[in-house]
Amino acid sequence: MKKKEYLVFSLITVFLLCLNTSLWAKITIYMCGDSTMQDWALGYYPKQGMGQDFSYFFDGAFVEVYNAGRGGTTSQTYYDGHWSQSFTKNGVTYPAVSSLIKSGDYVFIMFGANDNGYKTGEVNFKNSIGSMVKQTQAKGAYPILLSPIRRSNFTSPDSVYESYHAYPIFMRQVADSLKVPLIDLDTLSRNLLISLGQYYSNHYINMFLDAGEYSNYASAQTDNQHLQQSGANAMGRIVTEQLRVHSDANAKKLAQYLAPMYQVDVKVSPVGSDSVTSVSTYYPKGMTVTLKTTPKNGKKFLGWYNGQGQKVSGNSMSQVKSSYIHTFVMGSASTQYTAVYEGGQALLYSGDGKALTAFPSTTPKKLGQGTITPTSSSSFVEVSSSSIQTVEMLSTFDAFKPDSGTGFSESNNAGFHGEGFWNFQNEKGSLAIYRMVFPSAGHVTMGIAYANGGANDRSLNIYLDHDYYVSFPPTGSWTTWDTVFVDLDLISGEGELQFISMTDEGGPNMDLFGFSMENINRENQIPTKIKTSPFQIAKEEPIQVSVFDLQGNLLVEKMLSSYAEDYSLRVREWITQRGTFYVMVRQKSKVISSKQVQVK
Repeated sequence: MKKKEYLVFSLITVFLLCLNTSLWAKITIYMCGDSTMQDWALGYYPKQGMGQDFSYFFDGAFVEVYNAGRGGTTSQTYYDGHWSQSFTKNGVTYPAVSSLIKSGDYVFIMFGANDNGYKTGEVNFKNSIGSMVKQTQAKGAYPILLSPIRRSNFTSPDSVYESYHAYPIFMRQVADSLKVPLIDLDTLSRNLLISLGQYYSNHYINMFLDAGEYSNYASAQTDNQHLQQSGANAMGRIVTEQLRVHSDANAKKLAQYLAPMYQVDVKVSPVGSDSVTSVSTYYPKGMTVTLKTTPKNGKKFLGWYNGQGQKVSGNSMSQVKSSYIHTFVMGSASTQYTAVYEGGQALLYSGDGKALTAFPSTTPKKLGQGTITPTSSSSFVEVSSSSIQTVEMLSTFDAFKPDSGTGFSESNNAGFHGEGFWNFQNEKGSLAIYRMVFPSAGHVTMGIAYANGGANDRSLNIYLDHDYYVSFPPTGSWTTWDTVFVDLDLISGEGELQFISMTDEGGPNMDLFGFSMENINRENQIPTKIKTSPFQIAKEEPIQVSVFDLQGNLLVEKMLSSYAEDYSLRVREWITQRGTFYVMVRQKSKVISSKQVQVK
């Protein structure tokens, strides 16, 4: 190289090295939200959050995705906690999200679902979201707000209930007042659910699972809020579609880093043999695709066939048990699959396999997808409205000696069961960790026997890949024991069950805890029989009876003088329409009965 050319080359090199180093760094997208955003452990599969596979939509050479979603959080608890403070999970310390953000990054913020349930309120919601937005901008990064994903709570074929009430509106108002981009997932997800119909939305988007579909779920599930993998990725797909056409320049700029997308066409042969089948759509390379079909009564399903006419076998996800479901990892070519029923045949793919070049910009309200009426094989179980059963703890554990924690194993207060009780250290963040082995994933009730001789409620975050905030009211003395119940989602396999104090006074004294599921064990410990009298009910004390429809809408709430009253007769007085309803009976802080009843 000549001297003059070398000098020019050197000057260019020095100039490039002097440029802002952020030009060479990857962009990071931080996903901030609740359980509909978070990563779920494999034991919960097919449950996933929208952020779990979101990285596949982007070219990994330019964009990283950091899913900072945390189940059970509201805008306020997230801002006060994970956004502002570091936290430890399974022995790993994670920095505060706000400390990680650098110039040029993006922060997606989606809250509202739990804010409604925990009644955060307009002022607290707007302050928390606004603070995250302003701190993001102060770092030179770009906030994008997302209204919460609508749950598949249908009131008619063309209407999905606004379960989160004013909070999507509050998110729109924050975006407008602070002049930051918004992706209105509340509206877009509603349109998607209506386009697909109630059965598809429940069973293909949300966590309605039939018994026997997945090996890690022993029983059917009816959860119209949390997302299956296919549902989580459908919501992520909508977000990327909005980025492509967004009016905000910074939001639209992010779309240039999207990876190639490949179409999977889905056919049924003979046409009309199914009630519902996975819709045709597109995926990036590396994302797991779930195909599913639901036969019409009397129709025999023969199997899934690929675009070359070959019957496929095996699944990329080993938990799949149902022959109606096929999972595979998307490759780098568009393709086709056929759900073949008796009398049908595989349809050969005739496309060119190329990546897509055009994408939807809006979500239609109708796709012409058929709907079905649930039959006797439905997940809903009909029970007599005259039956009264308490929550029964089928696996019970002494809280006396956790596997680790900050507190004391004590036996100095009378009335406990087992060896003793766990006394949390009097500080916020004190904890008790129990390493558990769960035989199946599923939604269960957990009872916690405790004493709280203080003057104030003491709150715990009961954490199992999800935050469950529970308040423990005073019991009058440290020798008076009571029970609090909480519903939670179990993982299949091993998991750390953490009880974390949320107040400066620490937690209550914890005697024992139990689950409404059999065969749960503590890791490396032999199960022991424990007397469970704390879970018994005082039958002469007043009860509160709440009646919900199957979409979770509260219809009636009444107080009765005692548990001994025949509340089933009252339900028939309060509910005049026929149908199936969900009845919850509480006594003080205890949920003592939770049943579905049939009013004929």
